[in-house]
Amino acid sequence: MMLLKRNESVDMEPGKEGGTWLALSTEGRFGALLNLTGEKRSTTTPGEGRGYLVKDYIISDVSADKYLANLYEKNRYEQIYNPFNLILVNLWNTHVSLLCSAENSEGPEKCLDTILGFGNSPTGRPLKKVTLGKERFKNIVQDATILDQDKIIENLIEFLRWNEKHLPDPELESRAPNWYKDLSSVFVHIQDAEYGTRAHSILMVDGSNRLTFVEETLTPDASWKRQTFTTELQIFM
Repeated sequence: MMLLKRNESVDMEPGKEGGTWLALSTEGRFGALLNLTGEKRSTTTPGEGRGYLVKDYIISDVSADKYLANLYEKNRYEQIYNPFNLILVNLWNTHVSLLCSAENSEGPEKCLDTILGFGNSPTGRPLKKVTLGKERFKNIVQDATILDQDKIIENLIEFLRWNEKHLPDPELESRAPNWYKDLSSVFVHIQDAEYGTRAHSILMVDGSNRLTFVEETLTPDASWKRQTFTTELQIFM
């Protein structure tokens, strides 16, 4: 079970078409890309578009470990991309791999905990809302075996709309000194900057390899539009 949310201010930037921050395939490949807020980059040249990093993995037949290792070697010296966290998941065996491109990154890493949380900082310096969010998520999924799927989804959506500010947070304040208070909640809404949470996504795979993907997107009239997709994972190990 995975929860994801997207904060942004515009739908698309010129020259960045064709990429994505989130993708999955029926063959069980999943990828998500997160920005590293306030992370310094060793060069002042504009970074290349990162949206293809997820897409290229999904359509390839390269393992997550090899894909991240190749990307690490490509990016480690010249930092051709703006800093990111790239999370790749094999839905068949639940293996989770991460590449953090912060300047002191030591390369790809395996994520072995049962409950994982990723945010806009390196995993070794988690934001407070990520740490607290993991605990709330854990409490929700503990009931997954006794609640029906619709109730679980509603509980998860409620969590994704959590607007409590989690302060103090020295890590977030150091990364975004002007905006850390507004960014300290799971659900973000900054009216003056026209920036905030625009999408919620829930991914669930049951014991019969049935995949359910639920997405809520914010419409121009400030209402939420929900779509649900279901399919079967194809057996390509």
